[in-house]
Amino acid sequence: MKIIVACTGGMSTNILVSRMKKEAQSRNIDCEIEAIGRCKVENILAEGDADLLLLTPQLMSEYEQIKNSAPKNIKVEILDMVKFGACDGHATLNFAIDLIENRL
Repeated sequence: MKIIVACTGGMSTNILVSRMKKEAQSRNIDCEIEAIGRCKVENILAEGDADLLLLTPQLMSEYEQIKNSAPKNIKVEILDMVKFGACDGHATLNFAIDLIENRL
């Protein structure tokens, strides 16, 4: 499972991704989680090498355009402002897994 978190380039996203990785490791969940800047989103979509692309709230205005350009194998969703603001790795990882496993 590969999860990409895209942002406008901030520190909070790196903290969130770090916490998500720690959470995944503590639960023995085999996944790759990476933070990228907005400028790399098109590359990720072109490669098609991800299960989920999570957009930070700052990218909300671009959600429809990014979602419409994503290949069918990549789900695109916006991170909840509260989870993102709190850098809640546990809740964000659960959210991502639920999306990937079609529970949401």
